[in-house]
Amino acid sequence: MAEYQFNSFVFHEDLLSARDLGGREVTFTRAERTVLSTFMAHPQRLLTRNALLDAISGVGSDASDRNVDFLINRLRAKLGDPARSPRFIATRYGEGYVWVAEPAQPADALVVVGPVHGKARSGRFSEVAGALLGELVQQLDAATSPGQAVRLEETFSARSATRTRFNLEISFFPQAEALQCALVLRQMPGGDVVGMSRLAVAEAGEVAGLVADVVQQYRSLIWHRHALGMMDAPASATPPLYVAMHDAGRLITADTRSWIENVDQVRAALAANPDDPVARLMWGLSLYVQVIMGSNGQGRPEAERIAVEDEIEAAALGALPGVADNPMLKLSVAKLLLFLARGHTAMGERLAEEAFEASTAFAASFAILGQARLMRGRLAEGIDLLERAAEMAEYGTEFWIYTLVVLCGGKLAAEDRKGLRATLQQLHEASPQTLITVAPFCVPADEPLSPPGQAFISSLGPEGATRTLEYIFMTSVRQYEDLRHQGNVLRALAQRLQQIYGADVVPSHIRALLEPAAGG
Repeated sequence: MAEYQFNSFVFHEDLLSARDLGGREVTFTRAERTVLSTFMAHPQRLLTRNALLDAISGVGSDASDRNVDFLINRLRAKLGDPARSPRFIATRYGEGYVWVAEPAQPADALVVVGPVHGKARSGRFSEVAGALLGELVQQLDAATSPGQAVRLEETFSARSATRTRFNLEISFFPQAEALQCALVLRQMPGGDVVGMSRLAVAEAGEVAGLVADVVQQYRSLIWHRHALGMMDAPASATPPLYVAMHDAGRLITADTRSWIENVDQVRAALAANPDDPVARLMWGLSLYVQVIMGSNGQGRPEAERIAVEDEIEAAALGALPGVADNPMLKLSVAKLLLFLARGHTAMGERLAEEAFEASTAFAASFAILGQARLMRGRLAEGIDLLERAAEMAEYGTEFWIYTLVVLCGGKLAAEDRKGLRATLQQLHEASPQTLITVAPFCVPADEPLSPPGQAFISSLGPEGATRTLEYIFMTSVRQYEDLRHQGNVLRALAQRLQQIYGADVVPSHIRALLEPAAGG
């Protein structure tokens, strides 16, 4: 399928979605696709609101042209396009809108193997040189995500038509006993050196084993560069470190294994540098994601969970002195301490406040500080901060969706049914699949679920229902210091499960939270 790049976004031909150059993807509704298609067919031309409305709703529709303004604002939010300094959609006040984005060539590859120097002078080792180049391309391609291309371009340069995120420069120099090979991995554009290696290869049979070691080294370097690359100078929409780690994992493995990839990469980094505070922090974050994602929402034995949380706590507290000067890393420590619910909530809140004061990553700061406020019982402040985080985060990304899910919990705690419906509607528009699993926790038990949501609840069975309640309590509820807020978050789901499977599916400690006197 063809792709088109405008500024930092690569749009799929069907306009169902687009991704930025960091690999994060946004999706578009039917109406948004129609607006985008109309704009792209008429670049640099004024389109009136009525013209856009006709494209969306049909000629003669009774729909209001305010619908057009709403869609434009939503597209701007997804594309990170401020109205005052537009890169995609410019407003012509009193007239309409203009698509001002200039088309660019999309990134063609994750890694280009090239340029290649000295191959023609490799003499009797010419077969070895050819085998090494072929093996590098093959193994790099096998070691990265199926959606990320690896290609060989022996004459590649910064001025080449091919756009790539990394290039691997190869230099050959034959000596009497072996072909000397120098490899330099660079990040593009700019050409910053990410890693270097040197190999001595005497015969073609040695190539596969030697290349395997190099590929694993460079695969890890690509992951680290993507995961940590935005932490020192983050933009306002830069996601927290644990989200960046997930995005990095998706570059080098299939989406469904990205959290496992993170564990593998960080374990290797920690083994190599056990005293590195960043490696310790990333290890704590990878364990946190393992707890959240690694059990498919069904929890784990309590003794095992406590042991993992001991390790998360040690990683967070041990890393703190070494990362205190980096606001993004300090936010990550705060995130872990808040999750643990081990009496560190006040410290986590203070760290989030300090990080916010020093950081340019407003979305991540608001999200984590908002969670801290919720946990401390300051619900209105927490909800406001999380809504601000969602406004600044890139629409439709996993960070944006996660922020809205946390926001649903806050509105449940506050018994804000009207606000909760609005947030659920946002989730429905951006990620219907997420809503299927979130709605049963949010929709009151006396209201019907959608057929997919009902099917999800019905598939649990009595044991699954109990495990799900325990999992939600562990990941999202116990962190609230006010027991009444804990009960409010769990009530809708617990009542719905009781209706289907009976009262015994609700664990006793959760049943106590649902009593009117819980928390006073």
